[in-house]
Amino acid sequence: MKRIHAAAKGLAVAALICITAMLAGCSYTVMPKNIPSVKDYEALSLKDVSLIVTNAEQGASEYVIPTETGSKSALRTNRQAQSKLLVEALSGELAKRGAQLRSRAALTLSLALPEITFIQTKDLFQIKVKALVSSSTGWSKNYEGMAETGRSGSESVNAMVNRLGGRALAETIKAMLGDAEFLEQLNKKGSK
Repeated sequence: MKRIHAAAKGLAVAALICITAMLAGCSYTVMPKNIPSVKDYEALSLKDVSLIVTNAEQGASEYVIPTETGSKSALRTNRQAQSKLLVEALSGELAKRGAQLRSRAALTLSLALPEITFIQTKDLFQIKVKALVSSSTGWSKNYEGMAETGRSGSESVNAMVNRLGGRALAETIKAMLGDAEFLEQLNKKGSK
């Protein structure tokens, strides 16, 4: 039994070394294929809310994702494209809860991603996202979402960082839906 445990531990260390080496020597683009649905707040009713959600990210250039210490990581992304994914996912979550998304709504929410950070510890990989939500009423607030995973050799680095990126964006949406101030803003000028 001890030999099996030692062998499993040895494989985990080998996978850790391989993943670290791959991240150090290559560049990977983080672009989630999908953002998981938010399972919380399903009973939240937004049936009297009418709004439009827009992408406030202007630059389409490649963004080098920094580490938590500010140094460069091997990860890159396009914040405009990621923000577009966030706009689509938030719009879908609001619509699921009854909100009406209209191009001529009185309330506009604009989303931007001013910060994306990659954190690598001994046992974990993490992606943290900060989203800035601004409304046409002059209100704005930052929301954060984070996703992490243990080190594993079973999926490619690209698949792992894309999965983490999608989960971090979903956690950001979850933070918005769980915030009373965000919901209050939806009901201010978003009513019919």
